[in-house]
Amino acid sequence: MKLRTLCLLTITLVLGACASQQKEEEEIPRMPAEDPNVVALDTANYKLYNQTAAQMARSLKLPSVHFDFDSIRVPEYAYPLLDKVALVMQEHETLHLILQGNCDSLGTDEYNYWLSGARAAALKSYLVSRGINAERIRIHAYGDTRPISLDQSEAGRQANRRVDMQFTTRRWKSIY
Repeated sequence: MKLRTLCLLTITLVLGACASQQKEEEEIPRMPAEDPNVVALDTANYKLYNQTAAQMARSLKLPSVHFDFDSIRVPEYAYPLLDKVALVMQEHETLHLILQGNCDSLGTDEYNYWLSGARAAALKSYLVSRGINAERIRIHAYGDTRPISLDQSEAGRQANRRVDMQFTTRRWKSIY
């Protein structure tokens, strides 16, 4: 009888200790893992943003321009970059530019398509004001259909509010 009581008491204590340890582990806040797509985009954008106009003309690679929430205003940091893009396009008449507007998932589909197109149009307008022929720049509005990050945190949504820029040497009639 003593042995049976002792076994039941031991089992009860062990199970109670396991349950309390499991509860303590669940209460520990965990940092969310960073989205590897966002980290890769930030790294690539940093390198591309800091390239010279000559390097930009050789590589034909451009960084994305990120926008504030619900804004079509060109961010202040993007003006030096856009000036370099304009310089490269002035020096290389065969280059054309494709601007691909994107949004986060907040808002209706219709609004997001409009917003992504308006962001790309704002960049185009700035480049045209710098002397680039508007016929050399095409705009595509993708809304929220091409996210970089599926993370619904503020950082994930910020990564999706962007205009991707791409140089091409192909004639428009051959690709449109």
